[in-house]
Amino acid sequence: MSIVNEKDKHPYIDLGQDYKISLNYADILDEKHLAMAKEDLRETPEIREQALKELRELIEGEKNFVHATDDFFLLSYLRPCKFYAKSALERMQTYYSFKLKYKKYIDNITVESVRNIIEDGIFKYSPLCDKNGRRIVFIQCGKSWKLDRGNKYELFRCIQIIFQAVALEPLTQIYGVSMVLDMGGLSMDQVLTFTPSFASMCLKWAHDCLPLRLKKIYIVNNSKIFNIFWALFGPFMSAKLKERVHFINQNYDVLAEYMGKECLGKEYDGSLPVEHADGKVFVEFLKLYEKQFELLNASGFVEENDDIGDRRNKVNTLAKEILRTIKVK
Repeated sequence: MSIVNEKDKHPYIDLGQDYKISLNYADILDEKHLAMAKEDLRETPEIREQALKELRELIEGEKNFVHATDDFFLLSYLRPCKFYAKSALERMQTYYSFKLKYKKYIDNITVESVRNIIEDGIFKYSPLCDKNGRRIVFIQCGKSWKLDRGNKYELFRCIQIIFQAVALEPLTQIYGVSMVLDMGGLSMDQVLTFTPSFASMCLKWAHDCLPLRLKKIYIVNNSKIFNIFWALFGPFMSAKLKERVHFINQNYDVLAEYMGKECLGKEYDGSLPVEHADGKVFVEFLKLYEKQFELLNASGFVEENDDIGDRRNKVNTLAKEILRTIKVK
């Protein structure tokens, strides 16, 4: 298992048998995907151009707010907001207000700072989308989470990296994400680390800040201990998000009906013939996209002691470097 970085192609983790983990930032050209974007998100060339223009003007009109204004970065907010520019700006600013409020837990996020959690295999991308075209993210929040290797705040920081990376994929912006939350091996010690304030913070981020369409959450291997966890987080979930949660436990045939057996590994009685990416390899893969997280850290509201010109220059420089690196024209 290794990272392959070929010239003029997106890097990927080679899992063998023609399966790979990659982040696909190429623009949408396929007519099927364009039709889906039009149906679900109101996206047409005319609406897209008008929304990009409006959002760019709104950002530039903010005196103490800095954000990359290249199409690539703006579309990551416009698509989840169905091309309503004001809603996209509000979501941006809600995130960066949230970032200021919880600066201690959110600022200066890097892959290296959460290396242990990624290496331990808590988070995984599937090499395949589910049968509805959605990006699949697996989270093993029970047996893979070792409290002496990463606390709940580091776990939250890692969640941001994992989801922000796929939020920039055009196809994921259109089809959304299916999340499989595996609670097998969840311990009481793990549950007791969570508090209502922490649960509220996490769900505020998921509801109001993340520019991503979280379409389904499948909870597998849930136990009686999980019920305590759910009692803590459940009250802070919106009705809309609760409707997208499905409790699977060990009924993997039901999971396969929802997602497709071919995209599930043997641990869920699926037919995917390869193992997940090794955690250490996954760390090095995500580090290829470190500039994206630097851009997140540099963007947002400019505080009184900061020079807005310097911040804009830094954001613009990072944005251009990212676009060059990920080969987006």
